[in-house]
Amino acid sequence: MTHDHVSSGPEQRNVRIVWWNTGLSPVRDPDRATADDFAAAAAVLLHLVEDLRADLVVLGEMAPSSVQGLRDACPTARVGFAWFPAFQTAGKSHFSLCILGRKGRIQVGFRSPLVDKVRGTFVKAGMHFTAQLTDDSPPLELIASHWPSRLHMDQRDPERTHIAAFLRDWLDEEHLGPHPDANIVLLGDYNDEPFDDGLERFLLATRDRERVRQNGRLLFNPFWRHLSAFPNDTPDRRLSDPGTYIHRAGKVSGWRTFDQLMVSSALLFGRSGWRLNEEQTRAVPLPASHPGLPAGKLVFDHLPILGTFERIGPPPQKTKADILANVRLTH
Repeated sequence: MTHDHVSSGPEQRNVRIVWWNTGLSPVRDPDRATADDFAAAAAVLLHLVEDLRADLVVLGEMAPSSVQGLRDACPTARVGFAWFPAFQTAGKSHFSLCILGRKGRIQVGFRSPLVDKVRGTFVKAGMHFTAQLTDDSPPLELIASHWPSRLHMDQRDPERTHIAAFLRDWLDEEHLGPHPDANIVLLGDYNDEPFDDGLERFLLATRDRERVRQNGRLLFNPFWRHLSAFPNDTPDRRLSDPGTYIHRAGKVSGWRTFDQLMVSSALLFGRSGWRLNEEQTRAVPLPASHPGLPAGKLVFDHLPILGTFERIGPPPQKTKADILANVRLTH
Protein backbone atom coordinates (compact mmCIF):
# COMPACT_ATOMS: atom_id res chain seq x y z
CA MET A 1 0.00 0.00 0.00
CA THR A 2 1.14 3.53 -0.67
CA HIS A 3 1.48 6.72 1.27
CA ASP A 4 -1.68 8.81 1.24
CA HIS A 5 -0.76 12.47 1.69
CA VAL A 6 -3.30 15.21 2.34
CA SER A 7 -2.57 18.33 0.34
CA SER A 8 -1.62 21.48 2.22
CA GLY A 9 -3.01 24.94 1.55
CA PRO A 10 -6.34 26.56 2.46
CA GLU A 11 -7.43 23.67 4.71
CA GLN A 12 -6.32 24.97 8.07
CA ARG A 13 -9.92 25.19 9.22
CA ASN A 14 -10.56 21.52 8.47
CA VAL A 15 -10.46 18.95 11.25
CA ARG A 16 -9.18 15.45 10.47
CA ILE A 17 -10.22 12.67 12.81
CA VAL A 18 -8.74 9.17 12.75
CA TRP A 19 -9.88 5.94 14.34
CA TRP A 20 -7.50 2.99 14.52
CA ASN A 21 -7.90 -0.32 16.31
CA THR A 22 -4.24 -0.91 17.10
CA GLY A 23 -4.59 -4.45 18.46
CA LEU A 24 -1.79 -3.65 20.91
CA SER A 25 -3.76 -4.30 24.11
CA PRO A 26 -7.02 -6.21 23.84
CA VAL A 27 -8.87 -6.37 27.15
CA ARG A 28 -8.12 -10.07 27.55
CA ASP A 29 -4.36 -9.67 26.90
CA PRO A 30 -3.36 -6.05 27.61
CA ASP A 31 0.42 -6.56 27.73
CA ARG A 32 0.94 -8.70 24.65
CA ALA A 33 2.68 -6.10 22.41
CA THR A 34 6.39 -6.55 21.69
CA ALA A 35 9.04 -3.99 20.81
CA ASP A 36 8.51 -4.87 17.13
CA ASP A 37 4.78 -4.28 17.51
CA PHE A 38 5.38 -0.83 19.01
CA ALA A 39 7.86 0.06 16.25
CA ALA A 40 5.36 -0.94 13.54
CA ALA A 41 2.48 0.85 15.28
CA ALA A 42 4.66 3.96 15.67
CA ALA A 43 5.31 3.99 11.91
CA VAL A 44 1.55 3.95 11.28
CA LEU A 45 0.90 6.64 13.90
CA LEU A 46 3.63 8.84 12.44
CA HIS A 47 1.99 8.48 9.02
CA LEU A 48 -1.34 9.55 10.49
CA VAL A 49 -0.08 12.66 12.28
CA GLU A 50 2.55 13.81 9.75
CA ASP A 51 1.38 12.74 6.29
CA LEU A 52 -2.36 12.92 6.90
CA ARG A 53 -2.03 15.74 9.46
CA ALA A 54 -4.66 14.20 11.73
CA ASP A 55 -5.80 16.57 14.47
CA LEU A 56 -7.54 13.95 16.59
CA VAL A 57 -6.56 10.27 16.77
CA VAL A 58 -8.68 7.72 18.62
CA LEU A 59 -6.77 4.51 19.31
CA GLY A 60 -8.54 1.27 20.19
CA GLU A 61 -7.26 -1.73 22.15
CA MET A 62 -4.93 0.31 24.33
CA ALA A 63 -3.79 -0.11 27.96
CA PRO A 64 -1.32 1.73 30.22
CA SER A 65 1.53 -0.43 28.92
CA SER A 66 0.72 0.26 25.26
CA VAL A 67 0.22 3.99 25.86
CA GLN A 68 3.71 4.14 27.33
CA GLY A 69 5.21 1.88 24.66
CA LEU A 70 3.68 3.83 21.78
CA ARG A 71 4.61 7.20 23.28
CA ASP A 72 8.21 6.04 23.60
CA ALA A 73 8.27 4.66 20.06
CA CYS A 74 6.73 7.75 18.39
CA PRO A 75 8.43 10.95 19.68
CA THR A 76 6.59 13.15 17.15
CA ALA A 77 3.19 12.17 18.53
CA ARG A 78 4.47 12.26 22.11
CA VAL A 79 5.57 15.89 21.76
CA GLY A 80 2.90 17.25 19.42
CA PHE A 81 -0.20 15.71 20.98
CA ALA A 82 -1.93 15.59 24.33
CA TRP A 83 -2.69 11.96 25.25
CA PHE A 84 -5.95 11.15 27.02
CA PRO A 85 -6.23 7.50 28.16
CA ALA A 86 -9.86 6.37 28.47
CA PHE A 87 -9.88 3.26 30.64
CA GLN A 88 -13.12 3.82 32.55
CA THR A 89 -14.56 0.67 34.09
CA ALA A 90 -17.77 -1.07 32.99
CA GLY A 91 -18.54 -3.79 35.52
CA LYS A 92 -15.71 -6.30 35.40
CA SER A 93 -14.50 -4.91 32.07
CA HIS A 94 -13.25 -1.48 31.04
CA PHE A 95 -12.82 0.76 28.02
CA SER A 96 -9.48 0.45 26.24
CA LEU A 97 -9.15 3.69 24.30
CA CYS A 98 -6.61 6.49 24.08
CA ILE A 99 -7.41 9.83 22.45
CA LEU A 100 -4.70 12.07 21.02
CA GLY A 101 -5.42 15.75 20.41
CA ARG A 102 -3.03 18.03 18.53
CA LYS A 103 -1.62 20.58 20.98
CA GLY A 104 -2.62 24.20 20.38
CA ARG A 105 -5.41 23.14 18.04
CA ILE A 106 -7.82 20.66 19.63
CA GLN A 107 -9.50 20.69 23.03
CA VAL A 108 -10.87 17.37 24.29
CA GLY A 109 -13.52 17.06 26.97
CA PHE A 110 -14.77 13.76 28.39
CA ARG A 111 -18.42 13.04 29.13
CA SER A 112 -20.00 10.00 30.78
CA PRO A 113 -19.23 6.66 29.12
CA LEU A 114 -22.25 4.93 27.60
CA VAL A 115 -22.71 1.66 29.50
CA ASP A 116 -25.77 -0.57 29.86
CA LYS A 117 -26.49 -3.85 31.60
CA VAL A 118 -27.89 -6.87 29.76
CA ARG A 119 -28.70 -10.15 31.53
CA GLY A 120 -26.44 -9.15 34.41
CA THR A 121 -23.51 -8.19 32.17
CA PHE A 122 -22.28 -4.67 31.50
CA VAL A 123 -21.94 -3.72 27.83
CA LYS A 124 -19.92 -0.81 26.47
CA ALA A 125 -21.85 1.10 23.83
CA GLY A 126 -19.29 3.90 23.47
CA MET A 127 -17.09 6.58 25.02
CA HIS A 128 -18.63 10.05 24.73
CA PHE A 129 -16.31 13.04 24.43
CA THR A 130 -16.15 16.41 22.70
CA ALA A 131 -13.55 17.87 20.37
CA GLN A 132 -13.32 21.59 19.69
CA LEU A 133 -10.89 23.85 17.90
CA THR A 134 -9.14 26.34 20.14
CA ASP A 135 -10.84 29.21 18.22
CA ASP A 136 -14.14 28.33 19.96
CA SER A 137 -15.72 26.81 16.85
CA PRO A 138 -18.81 24.68 17.52
CA PRO A 139 -17.82 21.43 19.27
CA LEU A 140 -18.13 18.01 17.74
CA GLU A 141 -19.87 15.39 19.88
CA LEU A 142 -18.02 12.11 19.40
CA ILE A 143 -18.86 8.58 20.49
CA ALA A 144 -16.01 6.08 20.06
CA SER A 145 -17.02 2.42 20.18
CA HIS A 146 -15.46 -1.00 20.09
CA TRP A 147 -18.31 -3.49 20.08
CA PRO A 148 -17.81 -7.18 20.97
CA SER A 149 -15.84 -9.35 18.60
CA ARG A 150 -17.72 -11.98 16.66
CA LEU A 151 -15.33 -14.48 18.22
CA HIS A 152 -17.02 -13.83 21.57
CA MET A 153 -20.52 -12.75 20.49
CA ASP A 154 -22.28 -14.24 17.49
CA GLN A 155 -23.42 -11.97 14.69
CA ARG A 156 -27.06 -12.89 15.47
CA ASP A 157 -26.80 -12.56 19.26
CA PRO A 158 -29.61 -10.25 20.51
CA GLU A 159 -27.10 -8.57 22.81
CA ARG A 160 -25.33 -7.14 19.75
CA THR A 161 -28.45 -5.39 18.46
CA HIS A 162 -29.31 -4.33 22.03
CA ILE A 163 -26.07 -2.34 22.16
CA ALA A 164 -27.03 -0.56 18.95
CA ALA A 165 -30.57 0.10 20.18
CA PHE A 166 -29.26 1.46 23.49
CA LEU A 167 -26.94 3.86 21.67
CA ARG A 168 -29.78 4.87 19.35
CA ASP A 169 -32.07 5.69 22.30
CA TRP A 170 -29.31 7.71 23.95
CA LEU A 171 -28.75 9.74 20.77
CA ASP A 172 -32.46 10.52 20.53
CA GLU A 173 -32.89 11.42 24.20
CA GLU A 174 -29.69 13.38 24.78
CA HIS A 175 -28.96 15.00 21.42
CA LEU A 176 -31.03 14.57 18.27
CA GLY A 177 -34.35 14.84 20.11
CA PRO A 178 -33.74 18.13 21.93
CA HIS A 179 -31.09 19.34 19.45
CA PRO A 180 -31.88 18.12 15.92
CA ASP A 181 -28.88 19.97 14.45
CA ALA A 182 -26.31 18.49 16.84
CA ASN A 183 -22.90 17.72 15.31
CA ILE A 184 -22.65 13.99 16.09
CA VAL A 185 -19.77 11.73 15.02
CA LEU A 186 -19.82 8.01 15.72
CA LEU A 187 -16.63 6.10 15.00
CA GLY A 188 -15.00 2.85 15.93
CA ASP A 189 -14.75 -0.88 15.35
CA TYR A 190 -18.31 -2.19 15.40
CA ASN A 191 -17.57 -5.78 14.37
CA ASP A 192 -20.60 -5.31 12.12
CA GLU A 193 -20.70 -4.33 8.48
CA PRO A 194 -22.80 -1.35 7.33
CA PHE A 195 -25.63 -3.64 6.17
CA ASP A 196 -25.87 -5.66 9.40
CA ASP A 197 -28.95 -5.22 11.58
CA GLY A 198 -27.14 -3.49 14.43
CA LEU A 199 -25.98 -0.55 12.35
CA GLU A 200 -28.74 -0.25 9.76
CA ARG A 201 -31.97 -1.31 11.48
CA PHE A 202 -31.24 -0.46 15.11
CA LEU A 203 -28.75 2.41 14.99
CA LEU A 204 -30.49 3.80 11.87
CA ALA A 205 -27.30 4.50 9.92
CA THR A 206 -28.03 4.67 6.21
CA ARG A 207 -26.25 5.18 2.89
CA ASP A 208 -29.21 7.23 1.56
CA ARG A 209 -28.30 10.91 1.64
CA GLU A 210 -31.79 12.05 0.66
CA ARG A 211 -33.40 10.11 3.50
CA VAL A 212 -30.96 11.75 5.91
CA ARG A 213 -31.92 15.16 4.50
CA GLN A 214 -35.62 14.42 5.05
CA ASN A 215 -35.27 12.76 8.45
CA GLY A 216 -32.82 14.39 10.86
CA ARG A 217 -32.88 11.36 13.19
CA LEU A 218 -31.07 9.19 10.67
CA LEU A 219 -27.29 8.88 10.62
CA PHE A 220 -25.27 8.87 7.41
CA ASN A 221 -22.70 6.11 6.96
CA PRO A 222 -20.19 6.91 4.17
CA PHE A 223 -18.49 3.54 4.66
CA TRP A 224 -21.07 1.72 2.58
CA ARG A 225 -18.83 2.57 -0.35
CA HIS A 226 -15.95 0.68 1.25
CA LEU A 227 -17.52 -2.72 0.74
CA SER A 228 -15.62 -3.32 -2.51
CA ALA A 229 -12.68 -1.78 -4.34
CA PHE A 230 -12.52 -0.16 -7.76
CA PRO A 231 -9.23 0.28 -9.65
CA ASN A 232 -7.66 3.69 -9.03
CA ASP A 233 -5.00 5.70 -10.80
CA THR A 234 -3.67 7.31 -7.62
CA PRO A 235 -4.66 7.38 -3.94
CA ASP A 236 -6.23 10.81 -4.49
CA ARG A 237 -8.61 9.27 -7.06
CA ARG A 238 -9.54 6.29 -4.91
CA LEU A 239 -13.28 5.70 -5.07
CA SER A 240 -13.53 2.97 -2.47
CA ASP A 241 -11.54 0.46 -0.45
CA PRO A 242 -11.98 -3.28 -0.04
CA GLY A 243 -12.63 -2.93 3.69
CA THR A 244 -10.86 -2.11 6.94
CA TYR A 245 -10.22 -5.50 8.55
CA ILE A 246 -8.53 -8.54 7.08
CA HIS A 247 -10.32 -11.77 8.02
CA ARG A 248 -7.67 -14.32 7.23
CA ALA A 249 -9.97 -17.25 7.99
CA GLY A 250 -12.74 -15.96 5.73
CA LYS A 251 -13.90 -18.70 3.37
CA VAL A 252 -15.39 -16.41 0.74
CA SER A 253 -13.99 -12.94 1.41
CA GLY A 254 -10.91 -11.92 3.35
CA TRP A 255 -12.10 -8.36 3.94
CA ARG A 256 -14.67 -6.91 6.31
CA THR A 257 -15.76 -3.28 6.77
CA PHE A 258 -15.95 -3.26 10.56
CA ASP A 259 -14.30 0.15 11.20
CA GLN A 260 -16.65 2.98 10.30
CA LEU A 261 -17.49 6.63 10.88
CA MET A 262 -21.09 7.88 10.87
CA VAL A 263 -22.46 11.42 11.16
CA SER A 264 -25.67 13.24 11.97
CA SER A 265 -27.74 15.01 9.33
CA ALA A 266 -26.44 18.40 10.46
CA LEU A 267 -22.84 17.33 9.78
CA LEU A 268 -23.67 15.81 6.41
CA PHE A 269 -25.31 19.00 5.16
CA GLY A 270 -23.35 21.63 7.11
CA ARG A 271 -26.19 23.10 9.17
CA SER A 272 -24.30 23.73 12.43
CA GLY A 273 -20.85 25.04 11.61
CA TRP A 274 -19.25 21.84 10.26
CA ARG A 275 -19.71 19.66 7.19
CA LEU A 276 -18.42 16.19 6.35
CA ASN A 277 -15.94 16.08 3.47
CA GLU A 278 -16.83 12.71 1.93
CA GLU A 279 -13.94 12.73 -0.54
CA GLN A 280 -11.45 12.80 2.34
CA THR A 281 -13.31 10.31 4.50
CA ARG A 282 -12.06 6.78 3.89
CA ALA A 283 -9.89 3.90 4.95
CA VAL A 284 -6.18 4.74 5.22
CA PRO A 285 -3.58 2.54 3.51
CA LEU A 286 -0.64 1.52 5.60
CA PRO A 287 2.57 3.50 4.98
CA ALA A 288 4.89 2.24 2.28
CA SER A 289 7.48 1.18 4.84
CA HIS A 290 5.08 -1.64 5.77
CA PRO A 291 3.70 -2.85 2.42
CA GLY A 292 0.47 -4.81 2.51
CA LEU A 293 -0.99 -5.94 5.79
CA PRO A 294 1.26 -6.73 8.72
CA ALA A 295 2.90 -10.12 8.90
CA GLY A 296 1.41 -12.60 11.33
CA LYS A 297 3.96 -11.76 14.00
CA LEU A 298 2.54 -8.23 14.32
CA VAL A 299 -0.64 -7.75 16.26
CA PHE A 300 -2.68 -5.27 14.24
CA ASP A 301 -4.99 -6.37 11.44
CA HIS A 302 -7.20 -3.29 11.07
CA LEU A 303 -6.61 -0.30 8.81
CA PRO A 304 -7.10 3.19 10.25
CA ILE A 305 -10.00 5.26 8.95
CA LEU A 306 -10.05 9.02 8.36
CA GLY A 307 -12.92 11.48 8.64
CA THR A 308 -12.49 15.08 7.46
CA PHE A 309 -14.76 17.95 8.50
CA GLU A 310 -14.84 21.42 6.95
CA ARG A 311 -15.56 24.53 8.96
CA ILE A 312 -18.59 26.38 7.57
CA GLY A 313 -18.75 30.15 8.06
CA PRO A 314 -16.21 32.61 9.50
CA PRO A 315 -14.40 31.95 12.77
CA PRO A 316 -16.20 33.54 15.73
CA GLN A 317 -14.96 37.02 16.64
CA LYS A 318 -13.85 37.45 20.23
CA THR A 319 -15.53 40.33 22.04
CA LYS A 320 -13.80 42.78 24.33
CA ALA A 321 -15.37 40.95 27.29
CA ASP A 322 -13.91 37.64 26.07
CA ILE A 323 -10.44 39.17 25.79
CA LEU A 324 -10.63 40.74 29.26
CA ALA A 325 -11.90 37.47 30.76
CA ASN A 326 -9.00 35.61 29.22
CA VAL A 327 -6.52 38.16 30.61
CA ARG A 328 -7.99 37.70 34.11
CA LEU A 329 -7.73 33.89 33.83
CA THR A 330 -4.08 33.96 32.79
CA HIS A 331 -2.82 36.36 35.42
